[in-house]
Order: sequence, then structure tokens, then C-alpha cells
Amino acid sequence: MIKTTDVLQGKEKFNLKMMVIGGSGSGKTHFSSSFPKCYFLMTEPSGEDTFLTNPALAKNVVGFDRFIPENPLDTKRVFKELAEATLMAKEMAKKGEIETLVLDNISFLTENRWVYIENYERELSTRTGEVNTQAMYGKLARWMYQFVLMNLLTFPGNVVVTAHEQLESDEALEKKPDKTTPVLPNILGGFRDKADGMFSLVVYLNKLKDTKGYRYMCRTNKGNQRNAKSRIILPEIIEDISYGKLREVVDKALGLKKEGG
Repeated sequence: MIKTTDVLQGKEKFNLKMMVIGGSGSGKTHFSSSFPKCYFLMTEPSGEDTFLTNPALAKNVVGFDRFIPENPLDTKRVFKELAEATLMAKEMAKKGEIETLVLDNISFLTENRWVYIENYERELSTRTGEVNTQAMYGKLARWMYQFVLMNLLTFPGNVVVTAHEQLESDEALEKKPDKTTPVLPNILGGFRDKADGMFSLVVYLNKLKDTKGYRYMCRTNKGNQRNAKSRIILPEIIEDISYGKLREVVDKALGLKKEGG
């Protein structure tokens, strides 16, 4: 049993489990690599360039591995190695070698899993013999749920999952009870509608330009057509987001830091 008092007194580490959503260039990888002792699972080609070319970020990243198939049949190797990497990450965390697991990003991961299903787990209709796309999407959603829950969120440290954002189609939006949040994480299939319930923090990043240059902003609660959420009491908007800044706000919410302390 994890005692509530141990967490609130700082004896038990309060780890962040979050999804970070944003358009291209909004700072998803930059923010993720501000976390301590990161290990990156990279599905985005050249995504590591963000921290490799920035010494302040590179010092936070213990290592990274690429999970990018060379062709459709190569997806089998990639997903085998990805499963092995998540197990390795948990062992490294237990030894204190890493503190943060980052999946960068889940948008490409779901696309690659779909390619895997098309090649290795294709479903055919028993009645017509044609490809049963609906059943295949069901497989995709179930695999994504299991992978995120069992492989990622059970990591004994911080977990950051990044995603591109997309505008929901009018047809799909009409079927949703809440039509005020058409901007969603770009995740192929039905898992897109479940993903946000699995994280304590679901934030949307944005980059704005003003007379002084670019400003990076983080939305932590619902607004601006985005269904951000936080189970922690946080400001709706946090500017220039980083792990240090977020940790300070979280610790204050936990009562671990006092105002002016």
C-alpha cells in the first residue's frame, strides 16, 4: 500500500503521467526533453535532433532508440523491439538509471501499428471474404489500450506521450456528445476517444509569435476548442512550459512547496 501521507510529505515520489498534444513545431519534444533522466522511444524521424542540438536538453536525455520500420513487413521487428525496450526501461528505472519514459510520438505509432495489422493480422469477412476493416480497427484500439496501460503507464517514473493534433471531421464530431472540442490528438482509430482518460495530465501546446519573438504556451484545462485536462490543480495556461516549471506548480498543489519558499 502506498500511504497518502508519504506522497504528501515527499517520502514517495509523485510521478507525472501525461499526454502532450500540439501541432508541428509547438515544442512537444523540447518540453519532453526537459524532464530528468529521459529515455526516448522515437517513432518520429529525426525527432531526436531537438535535444541533440541543444546542450541544455541533451544533458537530461540518457538515451533514445528509434522504432521506425524500413518497409511494411519490418513492422514486426519494430514492435518486438519496442516491447523489449519498455521492459528494459522499467529495469533501468529500478536501478535509478532513468526517471522518465517518453514516447515521441503516438501518432506515428498508431499508423505503424495499422500497417502491421494489414500485413500480419488482416481480418476477412466470413460472409464475403473481403477485408473486414472494422474488425481490424477494433484490433488496433485494443492493442493501443494494452500497450499504453501495461507497457507505458506501469513505468515506475514520469511518463510523457506526445501526439500531433488534428481537427475532427464534421461527420465524426456529430456523433460526439461534446461538440465544443473538435481539436483532438491525432491517433488513428477508436483509441483516440479513450486516450485522455488514461493520463492525469492532458495538455495542449501552442507557439505564438509577437513583437518579442515566439512564445510557447501550455493549456492544462478545457478551452480554445481543446479538451485539455488536469487532475492536479494547475493554472489554465502556463507559459514557457518546462519540467522544472511544471514540477514547481505540482509540488505547490501537493503542499510540498509554500508560497515564496
